[in-house]
Amino acid sequence: MLIIFPGRRGPQRVAAVLFAAAVAALVVAEGLDGPTLPAKLGVIVSGLLAVAVLLLAEARPSAVAAAAGVSLTVSVTCALVPALRLEHTFGIVEFAALSVTVIRLVMQHPIRRAAGPAALTILAIGLLPLRVFLHPVNVRTLSQDGALVAMVLTAWVLFVALLGLYLRLLERRRVDADRLARQAERLDQARDLHDYVAHHVTAIVAQTQAIRFVTSSGAAPSAEDLDRLLVGVEQAGGQALTSMRTLVGILRDETPATAPAHGTLDEMLTAVTGSLPSGHPTPVVSVDESLSHLPLPGATLDAAHHTVLEALTNVLRHTTGTTRIDIDVRVRPGRSDLAEVSVRNDGQAAVSPLPAGGFGLTGLSERVRAAGGELTAGPVTGGWQVTAVLPIRPKARRTVRGRR
Repeated sequence: MLIIFPGRRGPQRVAAVLFAAAVAALVVAEGLDGPTLPAKLGVIVSGLLAVAVLLLAEARPSAVAAAAGVSLTVSVTCALVPALRLEHTFGIVEFAALSVTVIRLVMQHPIRRAAGPAALTILAIGLLPLRVFLHPVNVRTLSQDGALVAMVLTAWVLFVALLGLYLRLLERRRVDADRLARQAERLDQARDLHDYVAHHVTAIVAQTQAIRFVTSSGAAPSAEDLDRLLVGVEQAGGQALTSMRTLVGILRDETPATAPAHGTLDEMLTAVTGSLPSGHPTPVVSVDESLSHLPLPGATLDAAHHTVLEALTNVLRHTTGTTRIDIDVRVRPGRSDLAEVSVRNDGQAAVSPLPAGGFGLTGLSERVRAAGGELTAGPVTGGWQVTAVLPIRPKARRTVRGRR
């Protein structure tokens, strides 16, 4: 597959084809300058082969070695057979094509695999001028400036090799950066999967447990109560499907996940607390007036949202006998630039049918740290508490004096 075709459409493909045709025409024009038909054919074939290898989507070592071997053969033959020596040009296009091919070869393949073909190609580049310099007309020039020509050629092949290694290093750094970015995206998606889907699935389990408890008590539930419980299961299932559909869309379209569309803390808390199924105490929410309608940074609001969501999910999954859930959001004492988001419940640890352990608090801690805050979670007197300390204002960018 030629490099000029993949991913090209319309005018770009036409321009690429025209460029390849123009380069091939230059190779033919250079070859026709040869003194005899064998010399012309040798220069044309070696030049076109070098250009063809350059146009490959990948600089394959075997193809590069073949092109270098043909070029080397033509150069040595021209040097040994006086009738084949060229007078004006040794193949400038071929020289450039082989030089670029060496760079691409070193960039795309491990050094162990590329070393042999690269060395052969560098040798072919260095011997190309022999096609011209041994011509009787140019021998005197070679005798006068031979040392200078050798130095220039040596410097050029060293430059080509070092440039290839340098570009290979840059490519490796780009690949590593891309891998780290993809890993960060996967972690974000894993956190979102847990926070959203696990919350809704937990609500389904909680509602199902409530139905089983009511039916196992011996008293048949009323139609209204049973319908209310089943509506809760249906709503939680629908929300889980919506969350899954959103995450799948993110993965398929390769678009970044976005935080929930809540502009303020009040909006966010209203939406999250409203997702609790019936049968559980309604959270008591207390928000500092100075923070209630304050437009917080997106990362802070997102971390606060997931902190409350994870804490409420854990209440459903891991506690029993919960009679009170307190959500407090206030400015941290002594730090006007930090806010504390605390969720506390008075429940006792319960045996849950859901798998123990998980990555909820781990992912939440990573999210809070990414927003510039800290997370603590653990038992307190009479219950359990999760607290996130988050910045109220976005981080200021550092500026370097004297630079814009």
